[in-house]
Amino acid sequence: MNEDNKQNTYKSNKIKNFKLNIPDGDFYDSDNTELYSNDNEKDDMDDCDVVIHSYSNPHAAKKAKITQNETAARAERAHEIRNLKKGKKNKTFFKFIWVIMVLFCTVLLSQFFITGINDMLGVGKEEASITVEIPKNATTGQIADILNKAGAIRDVNFFQFYSKLTKADGHYNNGSYKIDTNMDYEAIINSLQSNANRVDTIKITFKEGINILDVSALLEKDGVCTAEKFLAAINSNDYENYEIIKAITNDDERYYKLEGYLFPDTYEFYKDEDPKTVIKKFLSNCNNKITKEIKTEAEEKNMTIDQLLTLASMIQAEAADKEDMLKVSSVFHNRLNSGGLGDLKRLRSDPTMYYPYRTKASIPADLQGSFKSRYDTYTVEGLPPGPICNPGLDAINAALEPEKTNYYYFCHDKNSKSYYATNIVQHNINLKKAGLK
Repeated sequence: MNEDNKQNTYKSNKIKNFKLNIPDGDFYDSDNTELYSNDNEKDDMDDCDVVIHSYSNPHAAKKAKITQNETAARAERAHEIRNLKKGKKNKTFFKFIWVIMVLFCTVLLSQFFITGINDMLGVGKEEASITVEIPKNATTGQIADILNKAGAIRDVNFFQFYSKLTKADGHYNNGSYKIDTNMDYEAIINSLQSNANRVDTIKITFKEGINILDVSALLEKDGVCTAEKFLAAINSNDYENYEIIKAITNDDERYYKLEGYLFPDTYEFYKDEDPKTVIKKFLSNCNNKITKEIKTEAEEKNMTIDQLLTLASMIQAEAADKEDMLKVSSVFHNRLNSGGLGDLKRLRSDPTMYYPYRTKASIPADLQGSFKSRYDTYTVEGLPPGPICNPGLDAINAALEPEKTNYYYFCHDKNSKSYYATNIVQHNINLKKAGLK
């Protein structure tokens, strides 16, 4: 081997065996000053995520992991501090808003009560008389609107509040009312809950001899109440406090319990009035017209008030006039007192044949072929189960004080001329004279 080759071999081995020995303490200096060119670079490295590779130095990786955790903790803490500061700011803001809202609501509520109380007491209202129309089944809100438009109240909401507070809701009547605009709420409510100030009154005259069906039709025609509701109320048991009603003992045999007790007269009603209130007006008048003297006289003749009114109703339906009533009454009395001789027990009164209808033609079509009245005195012996119409005082007095006769039969022609007979032969002759045979 020549000298040049030896020299090259020596250099090659020297390069291969070269090692750089740096003490660990120097490389991993606590300040790490030799790893960073300046302090800024060190800070930047602290704040960034350190990527650890498989070929990283274990000591460096450990140090980097610790630094990463510390950085994350600092970031989380900073986030918590920011949230805390933000929460305090939000809490302060919402407290401020809440105070503003409370003050605002207090002002509104104060205004509501001040204006409402003034309106409730009628303070500052001009005095005038007005008429308000309250519809049937109106709500408190609807009533408040009506009163407001008419000038009776200014605050619709406070009126509803007061009405509910005083439990007046649901207790208002319908109808036309005359009220003053300077009235307080209590006075207005009282007016609308009674009929004292109503102006929508209707006067109806019921003639003697009118029956229940006629009465119901007339009430419906004039807008007082429907015929259906009136007829339903007629058979209720809500009138037992009237003394005259206690004489009725056969409710189940009657078509209409109170037939005969709706005393004929002129009455004043309200539109859309309660049917039971209407009936009570009739009964009160009847109770007054059937005086103590009449009751005493009926008792002396062994007649109950119900029997008296039943007989009077037949006289009312049959007689042509007041004088004729006395003779018709004598025929009925003579038959009732005959002891049942022959067919005299049957009073044979034509108006009873189709009751509660006036005539055969007035019977509903679906009943024409099968209807048979329980009141028909051509088959019923003695008095029918009850009155067939509502008699007046003349008929009632005639039933109590009939004319003294021997008549057992009577009839009338088309001009209401009367014919009387003491026997059936004479009666048949009278029927021909009257054009009835």
